[in-house]
Amino acid sequence: ACAVDVEEDNNKLDFLKKISTPRAITDLVDRTISSPEAHVISTSTFEDCDSPQFWLDICTNIATNTSNFVNLQRNPERWTGYNGSHIWAAIYQENCFRRAGGIEHMCYEERVLYKLLSGMHASINAHIAMSYYPPSKGKRADWEPNPERLMKAVGSHPDRVKNLHFAYAVLLRSLHKVGPFLYHYQFTTTDESQDVQTQALVRRLLDSHILASCEPAFGGFDERMMFSDGTSPSTIATLKRDFKGVFQNISKLLDCVTCEKCRLHGKLALMGLGTALKIL
Repeated sequence: ACAVDVEEDNNKLDFLKKISTPRAITDLVDRTISSPEAHVISTSTFEDCDSPQFWLDICTNIATNTSNFVNLQRNPERWTGYNGSHIWAAIYQENCFRRAGGIEHMCYEERVLYKLLSGMHASINAHIAMSYYPPSKGKRADWEPNPERLMKAVGSHPDRVKNLHFAYAVLLRSLHKVGPFLYHYQFTTTDESQDVQTQALVRRLLDSHILASCEPAFGGFDERMMFSDGTSPSTIATLKRDFKGVFQNISKLLDCVTCEKCRLHGKLALMGLGTALKIL
């Protein structure tokens, strides 16, 4: 139940072989760099908290350079029998910026990350409850939901429902912000028909009533409030490093998940949150 169904796409594998094959010497890239350009490159690091590039490596511990292609339609998020309570306990424990105490003692940035993680947790539990009972001969032809599980894990906890809405609002806000770029983005793979379909689906999402009708919800989070409490620059820099460091450490914790499908969807969800934070 935990194994991932890997997509064997010969066209994509051939594409990877082609791009990794050495080209003729006439096709070599001109790597000449001017002195001003070299200076910018040498001084632009992910360690400079005031640089826009600082957040670009927030998802660095979520590997994406794999040669395996996974069809998510063949690997939906659902009940596998895996108990990940010890992983979630470690994740919530890791969300601590060198401070002690519960959520009431957290700084604003800690509360934001806590709510995002809690929202992600609620989302995963909701998906599991939605597809909980597997097909069974003479009983069920397809996967069926477990409403009791949903209420026990999410519905009966107002704070978890609220955090689920918060995480959704953050994702919608980032999608709205990056919308103009995505609308005109050219998707290029080895399958032109898939590229056209992908662009059409993205544009349909951006043009849908969802973003327009949910616009009031965008105000549920304002990223400009983060790292701007008026404290000293050194304190703000520390908060930024702590925030990114905690997120990266949580990414590493997902490697401890022994269920392949659970690890896949956990990293996918965390990658989505990290991408949203980078955009915002």
